[in-house]
Amino acid sequence: MRDYIKQAVLYLGAASFAMGACMMHSDYDCRIIAENISESETADINGDGFMNAADVVILQNYLLGVETEIKADITEADLSGDGRINIADLCMLKNRILYDRIITSVINVSSTEELKAALENAVPGDNIILAEGDYYYSGTTPKGFMFRSECDGTEDAPITLRSENPDKPAVLHGMKPESGTVLRISGDWWNICNIRVTGGQKGIVLDNSCHSIISGCEVYGTGSEGIHLRDDSSSCVVSDCYVHDTGTVSPGYGEAVYIGSAKNTTGYGFDCSYNTVRSCRLGPNVAAEHVDVKEYTTGTVIENCIFDGKGMSGENSSKSFVNIKGNGCILRNNTGYRNGCDKILRAFEQNMVADGWGQDALVYGNRVYMDVSVGVTGKKMYFLNSWDCTVTVHDNFMAYEDGILFSVDDEKDYRKYYNCNLLTFKEQD
Repeated sequence: MRDYIKQAVLYLGAASFAMGACMMHSDYDCRIIAENISESETADINGDGFMNAADVVILQNYLLGVETEIKADITEADLSGDGRINIADLCMLKNRILYDRIITSVINVSSTEELKAALENAVPGDNIILAEGDYYYSGTTPKGFMFRSECDGTEDAPITLRSENPDKPAVLHGMKPESGTVLRISGDWWNICNIRVTGGQKGIVLDNSCHSIISGCEVYGTGSEGIHLRDDSSSCVVSDCYVHDTGTVSPGYGEAVYIGSAKNTTGYGFDCSYNTVRSCRLGPNVAAEHVDVKEYTTGTVIENCIFDGKGMSGENSSKSFVNIKGNGCILRNNTGYRNGCDKILRAFEQNMVADGWGQDALVYGNRVYMDVSVGVTGKKMYFLNSWDCTVTVHDNFMAYEDGILFSVDDEKDYRKYYNCNLLTFKEQD
């Protein structure tokens, strides 16, 4: 038992509380157990008159079995009120200190109508908890949006939508894959965690939503793209998501993650910048690119993802795992598997479709398994196809028929693997 406590405490010490509403660890989700703490409760364990980081250190040492001087009554650390001093109390203490706020509104949802009402009437700090089961949308769909909210959270009090049980997540069903968006959020500071979304033309769409997080979600069975950050949605994170079987109706528009809008699109803002796609599993049967970064976007980061190329359609010029058309994109530490898909003709590509855009990419630490050295068109299977676009590369690897990875960073003869005219190799230390 002591080893378990030690592992859990160390985990909590390393966890990023910037994503606290989504990061869950066994039964000790810091955000969940904070629901029961009141503003009047304190844990001044060191007796200095304040509840601060010093108290966190003392409580953590106490739970680890480290000899610790405790000047106050240790029972003050029982913030959960269950008569025990444990990791739940440590979580609650950290939550109070780091956020200086408390979740005061827990909304338990178990039906479609309850979910619709909770989304439409959400206020900062709401924690909307979905019971296990299926939520089938019915009724009218204003502007094609089904489950939807225009409410804003705040930095100190984001709005959270999550499944009660991440191991058996709630499933949001759209009406049909030919039309409509299953879940559309157009407010800032949302955390969407551990839900499944299926059945609409689009799965999850953030419109004019900044500082929002989509984490641990599964999106599948969509007529077009799975997740879309659109209409000036910036500083958002798509993390640890599984997106597959997209583009079932319109394969050329079946991206797993789509950031921004094409230049000929009207009605939406183009500035979708500083967004991150992290640690996602994308594919199989993603009909278009796994990630498409559109022109007029800046600072997109795509990192630590796995791309499964099986099922890519090749329609609408979809022939690579990632297509970069914005500026300052960072593509790093990803792994791609072509998996015999003859529609994939290169691992990555970068394009200038609008003057001055598609520039200054940084591509490094990626591993791609391309199956063959020559594609079905008879052209060499390049790691990166980029023309009139500036890009800096290093530490990238590729494999052909034998599946053995080799470095593609041959500066003297880079055209073997990079079809680029404005390429820079980063100087190695």
